[in-house]
Amino acid sequence: MNTPVVTLLSILGSAALLATALPATPSAAQLGGLTPQQALAQANQWRGAGGLQSYVTSAAVVFKFPDGKQRSVVLPTKQMVVAIAPYVNQTHPCKTHFMSGCQGELVKKSINVVVKNQAGKTVMNKTMKTLPNGFLELWLDRNQTYRVSLKMGEKTTTGVLTTHADSDTCITTLRLQ
Repeated sequence: MNTPVVTLLSILGSAALLATALPATPSAAQLGGLTPQQALAQANQWRGAGGLQSYVTSAAVVFKFPDGKQRSVVLPTKQMVVAIAPYVNQTHPCKTHFMSGCQGELVKKSINVVVKNQAGKTVMNKTMKTLPNGFLELWLDRNQTYRVSLKMGEKTTTGVLTTHADSDTCITTLRLQ
């Protein structure tokens, strides 16, 4: 083969690889049949997609598309998600977690998470890695008050979370010290 043909094939092959690696343009149709957990994961994957806004309330994962369409995926009746952005040096005030915009300080960090219910029973004890947005996403039973303890290396913090209809879904007040 001559050089221009080889170069063209190489460019076309690279373009095809790039096209398969890039996410499809987000659309409401892509949310059909997704569980709430899958919808939340999809919102995280679509972070930075031009004009898409996504957030989670105590009731649903909400998507607002650039064309004006809005789609919600209702959360389970017995559970809701609370997003926590632990921090060391900087944070932001927040009540509703926007997957499309909230950014925590600690990106892809391993954090030991212990969650206890009001009776003191441990309902979660595991090491989680913060997402690229710096958040941990915890699926917890509704209508509860929890005590959460976080540990990263020698730094620790504790706080109280609630999972009521009026509870915050974005917790940015837990400073690791």
